[in-house]
Amino acid sequence: MAAGLGISRRSFNPEALSKIALIADDVLKELAQEGTDFLNTPARRNHVASKIFQLVQAKWTAIQIKQLLLRSVRNEISLRRRKTSRKSSAP
Repeated sequence: MAAGLGISRRSFNPEALSKIALIADDVLKELAQEGTDFLNTPARRNHVASKIFQLVQAKWTAIQIKQLLLRSVRNEISLRRRKTSRKSSAP
C-alpha cells in the first residue's frame, strides 16, 4: 500500500543516524547564532528534519547537506519576512 502512495521507506544504521544528528545540530546552532526564531515550533523543526532525510537519501555529503539545508531554511525565512512586511505595509 505504501508504494501506491509514493512513500519510500529507508533504514539508516546507527552511524548514519549519528551523522544525521550532527548535521541537524550544526544547522540548528548556526541558525540560532544568526538569531532566527524560525525553528521555534515543533512543526518547523520536523520540516527541517524531513529535509535532512530527503537530502541524505539523495546521497549528498554531510557538508553538501548542511549547505543545502541552510540555504533552503534561509530562503524560507526570507520569504516569510517578505510576506510579513508586505502585510504590515498594506493599506
